[in-house]
Amino acid sequence: MWLAAVSAGAQTPVILISIDTLRADHLGVYGYRRISTPNIDSFARQGTVFDAIACQVPLTLPSHTALFTSTYPFANHVEENDGRVPGGLVTLAGILKSHGYRTAAFVGSALLDRHLGLDQGFDFYDSPFSVYSEGPHNPLAVGVRRDGALVVRAARQWLGQNHGQPVFAFLHFFDLHAPYSHAASNGGLPEAAGYDAEIEYVDRLLGQLQQALVAGGWWDRSLVVLLSDHGESLGDHGETSHGYFVYQSTLHTPLIFHWPAGTPGYPQRAGQPAGLIDVAPSILDFLKLAAPPEFSGASLLAAAPSGQDDGRAVVSESVYPRDAFHWAPLRTIRAGAYQYIDAPRPELYDLSRDFDQRRNLAAENPAMDAKLRARLAEIMTRYTVRPAGATPAISAQRRRALESLGYLGGSRAGGGSSGADPKDKLPEYNLFEKALAAMYAGRHQEAVTGFRRLLAGDSRNSLARYYLADACLRAGQSASALREWENLLRMDPEYVPAAEALGAWWMGREDYAKARAYFQKALAAAPRDSTALAEEGVAEMRLGLLPEALEHLQDACRLAPDLPQCGRELREVEEKLR
Repeated sequence: MWLAAVSAGAQTPVILISIDTLRADHLGVYGYRRISTPNIDSFARQGTVFDAIACQVPLTLPSHTALFTSTYPFANHVEENDGRVPGGLVTLAGILKSHGYRTAAFVGSALLDRHLGLDQGFDFYDSPFSVYSEGPHNPLAVGVRRDGALVVRAARQWLGQNHGQPVFAFLHFFDLHAPYSHAASNGGLPEAAGYDAEIEYVDRLLGQLQQALVAGGWWDRSLVVLLSDHGESLGDHGETSHGYFVYQSTLHTPLIFHWPAGTPGYPQRAGQPAGLIDVAPSILDFLKLAAPPEFSGASLLAAAPSGQDDGRAVVSESVYPRDAFHWAPLRTIRAGAYQYIDAPRPELYDLSRDFDQRRNLAAENPAMDAKLRARLAEIMTRYTVRPAGATPAISAQRRRALESLGYLGGSRAGGGSSGADPKDKLPEYNLFEKALAAMYAGRHQEAVTGFRRLLAGDSRNSLARYYLADACLRAGQSASALREWENLLRMDPEYVPAAEALGAWWMGREDYAKARAYFQKALAAAPRDSTALAEEGVAEMRLGLLPEALEHLQDACRLAPDLPQCGRELREVEEKLR
């Protein structure tokens, strides 16, 4: 072991900071020189910088779930941003709470909203978002995200109220995620100059936070951990943002442990490959608390000296291409210097010589290719121990929130995978991403044109047709929107978002019989769809079908108590039935 024994006690305060979408190689402490990040870099003083950390999936909710539960996405089944964290998981927050810690989280995005289950173990979970509110979403509004300055202010207030107590505080900053709010953005899509400007803004916020921690007496006595959940591709390998490929531009994350004053024996840098899945066990190890058997990660504090292989393998994935487009999922493993990507055309890279991953060695080194492919399969078999349940349907409001941030929320393609390699489908994906960004930037006709181009090449692309209809509606072309949604339902009668969109259209025109019929179509495919249940209940109330309305509204409110219909409409039906 390269770390000396320390006398850290279980009452050491722990402050965990996640800067969403921050790639490691855009920080000064990782060698970046185009901008200055003095405040973030200062966390490395009296600290350890981990040079080869990877996230387990380059998406916000799945990555943070792996971080807090130390479990793989394919084991906990939170693999997409439209997922929900299962109840009853053992979490870092829950463990610390059981040892007397006061626990609090302050999050910058509705992607980590408390309703999604990541609040397990927290006494206080500050997520002031309104993804269940009615009406269109502005992606810069607090309904979806909030400025990091407000995250700092809320955390400072809570820390002030808990001075002298053992605390675990989690702060989540979302400012680096496009569309940018403090810098120009390329039509809503990420680009390097705007991204770096946002990093500089967040760096100033981290300076303010650090000053507050010093002034409050927290800095010198706390374990402060700074990391990100994933990176941003910024054009590397043709990917603009993140969540599609599994190259280092989106997997490689910063990780800095700032040790409490007087803690001896820690190196300034650690170079062994590891994952975010290893962070929670490392925190517990420092506090001299045993990691639970449910954790799959291992402490970084017992790693081998730099330059020696400790046998650790780092597994990551992206199933986004499969779930959104029917294409092949991507899974990857890193062991030592080599990264293998399991795809229809496999990829193998020697990161010690080719960190930018320009030379695929799969054909040149078939022995290493086969070795890592077998090891990846063994790890997935070992940790996938319980079957995945049915993916819960998400509300239309949450779907809009996801879409406004560039994710295809709640529109999973059915029928498995076509086997198409995501590398071959990149032009199609990029066109889709640009059209979606144009739609949410208000350039509706540009979006219509983009989606029509996609359909000209693949008329069976369900997602392109769904969003074409949405863009047409926003452009004032309602007849075209209705026609495209109807065409989509003829192609795929179980395409729930299209049925819900048509139901919402007829609800707005007070044709409640037609609206009810479409919500019933949605429920035939997704019986637990809370939005369809609630809207069917409202339509039935307007039609005078009060017992049916009561049943469906009650079912919807059990699934999603924060739906708007769980207030006024449900009470109205109950009063009419008295």
